[in-house]
Amino acid sequence: MPQQTNNKSVGNEKPKISRILIALDKSGYKEKIIAYAITLSKSLGASVTVIHVLDKASLGVIRNMIGYYRGGKAEEYEKAVKKQAEEFLNESKVLLEKEGINTTTAVVIKSSAAEGIIDYAKDNDVDLILIGTKGITGGARFLMGGIANSVIGHAHCPVLAIR
Repeated sequence: MPQQTNNKSVGNEKPKISRILIALDKSGYKEKIIAYAITLSKSLGASVTVIHVLDKASLGVIRNMIGYYRGGKAEEYEKAVKKQAEEFLNESKVLLEKEGINTTTAVVIKSSAAEGIIDYAKDNDVDLILIGTKGITGGARFLMGGIANSVIGHAHCPVLAIR
């Protein structure tokens, strides 16, 4: 007697990846992450969002120091840092759009970089996150590894760590 099978096929459903998020810092990995984003986006037909997270705690400390030592120009500092981040992201947007990829950018201010990436991805229905495993240098390199590990461990979607 033939064995009855369930018609629902588990594991045969192909994941739909239509939104890719890349999180960039000012490390030397920017070009490599963008190259992966271009390849994946073109092969999957996905759009790309490029974000840079500004750490609220670091901004607050520097903001307070500037306010104290420079007579209250802290708001100007925060605006300047945000504008610098937007310009940094625009460079990446131009590269991606030259390849015909629908690209958006966002500067995110959160209490931590990992939290900013995770929350942005969830709030914007991202299907895949690309992140570097190493930050700028020294202690930041160690920290970025921690950020990547945190994103991998807590994101709602798959994460591709680029090293």
